[in-house]
Amino acid sequence: MTEPIFGVDFGTTNSVAAMIVGERALTLVDQVTLRPHPSVIWFRGSDVVVGREARENMDITESGAPPGFVRSPKMTLRREGPVFVDGQPIEPTDAVAEVLKHLRNDAALPRGRAPGQKLDRAVMTIPVNFGGIERRALRQAARKAGISVVQFVHEPVAALYAYLRSLPDLNRELARLEGRSVLVFDWGGGTLDLTLCRIQGAAIMQIANLGDNEVGGDRFDERLRNVLRAKHAAAHGIEDALSLEQPGTAAKLLHQCEVVKINLSDPEKSIEDVIVKNFLKIDGPARNLLGTITREELNKESSGIVARGLAKIDELLEQAQLSYQDIELCLATGGMVNMPAIRNGLTERFLGRVPNLSNGDRIIAEGAAWIAHDGLRLTLSKPIEILMADTSGLGTYYPLVEAGWRLPLENETQNVTNTRLFCTDPREGIAVVELAKPVKIGRCSPSEPRRTLCVASVEVDSDAEPLIERLECRLQIDHDYVANVILRSTGRGDEKQFEFHDLEFGLALPTPRALADPDGTTNSTVGGEGAGRAKAIPTSNLVQRTNVAIHLPDRSRQDNLWQVVPGDLVAKWRSAHFDVRSSEATPRQLTERNFYIPCMRCRRHVSQIKAEGPVSECRGTCGLRAS
Repeated sequence: MTEPIFGVDFGTTNSVAAMIVGERALTLVDQVTLRPHPSVIWFRGSDVVVGREARENMDITESGAPPGFVRSPKMTLRREGPVFVDGQPIEPTDAVAEVLKHLRNDAALPRGRAPGQKLDRAVMTIPVNFGGIERRALRQAARKAGISVVQFVHEPVAALYAYLRSLPDLNRELARLEGRSVLVFDWGGGTLDLTLCRIQGAAIMQIANLGDNEVGGDRFDERLRNVLRAKHAAAHGIEDALSLEQPGTAAKLLHQCEVVKINLSDPEKSIEDVIVKNFLKIDGPARNLLGTITREELNKESSGIVARGLAKIDELLEQAQLSYQDIELCLATGGMVNMPAIRNGLTERFLGRVPNLSNGDRIIAEGAAWIAHDGLRLTLSKPIEILMADTSGLGTYYPLVEAGWRLPLENETQNVTNTRLFCTDPREGIAVVELAKPVKIGRCSPSEPRRTLCVASVEVDSDAEPLIERLECRLQIDHDYVANVILRSTGRGDEKQFEFHDLEFGLALPTPRALADPDGTTNSTVGGEGAGRAKAIPTSNLVQRTNVAIHLPDRSRQDNLWQVVPGDLVAKWRSAHFDVRSSEATPRQLTERNFYIPCMRCRRHVSQIKAEGPVSECRGTCGLRAS
């Protein structure tokens, strides 16, 4: 029997794994709280405590939170260098590995009559803004924990697939949503992430993303903590209570505020008590913090954050040129969407299109588990294009990798393409290659914008004839969805490598036949991510002109590559190109040649003649050129 592939949601605040048993998602929550495991680590001497027990120690230790406490280790993957705990450096991947080890060990425990499972392989979810560096670091941490990452998938895509997979008729829902826009609104403890998706061509495509790291659930907790601090100081006439706090009690109070926030999100709760013993380093009644928070206070203190978060919806829709009515479904996930103010704000905007989720805090892990179970693969949602010289002088984009390309699985590196290029203008001694992607999903017209992915250059022979030196351009993509461009000049012998990782992914959806497979196992594949110049913000009046061309015999426009060589350079190497009896020269080349040919008498170029005016010894020649 094949070992199962789990789905793992390693979150900023909480983490959880899930697997598919039969046709049901089983989420491996903490067996005491029945909630996801807190992403909390306590380095207690030589022992490492993770999850619920580490979180609880902030409350049971009267002198304050114990030393060696690390909260939200996921955020450390975004920083360089170690994390210091009690003065000792800890590599971020080691800290993350402890949380993943905890999930792996928990999966091995029996649940009721069900035996434990070996969490050795997983589809792991990541935030949309996790770049190649973070993906590599997360894979390294997973390996340290004994988990192989089969593939990564973006959190909103996993959440959306889990929701679709839970419906009675997936195929009918996919047909209904074909070509429609879906908003995944994920408001968790660390960040707010919004993703616009579209069901298009049997795939979930990400259209646009927007995030805010300043409005996560932790910000609500911090405001409540400040309210309780102020109440306590006012009640006891203390001017500078902050300087009197016991070490670690701020973290303890912050955790209490998180519990208050969760409880007051229940419509039946209107007030919550908070008790922190030995809060201040003084004797008397002020030593212990005793306070209350009402729902009205929670709403008041959080109103600004809620407004800012909901305003992100308008910002994202404006970028995508969509209205509320264009959104067919708003999928609200994350712990914060249970707050009435946030839920009401979403309902007002998308009335009747915001389903209530009972599994909002675990839907991402369940989606990853379903992706593993159904054998789905990530694909490129947009092509990777290369800027080629053309007769316009501005260049045109040619697809190196088409949209829909299936991205590699664990331990794979795909050799995507090996393209031969020719340098059209070697005078500067370098050939420049620009790789880009369209801004929008789907077919792009020549006038639609592109976004640059990578600008690579390699040395060429500056004295060589145009189109003599051949360049080899190899493109590889690895299992962390990092693209590697290897550019080599065959004459000069120079070779350079460049990396980029700003790719956009789609999720290829299962076919009806795959879903109907009677044994329910379709994960064999998982076992084994145009044209036109890019529109830029007008910061200058200069336009980059590419000096490479690609030879494609099947395309008539490239039968004569000399048509894309600058006109003044053609004049040096092929003077007959401009013979009036020839039709080889393009209007652009004629203009370039004339622009750089000096006056035969005064030896000035046309730009100088226009700026300085004609001179008498030229007998009218300058005047003719200037006109």
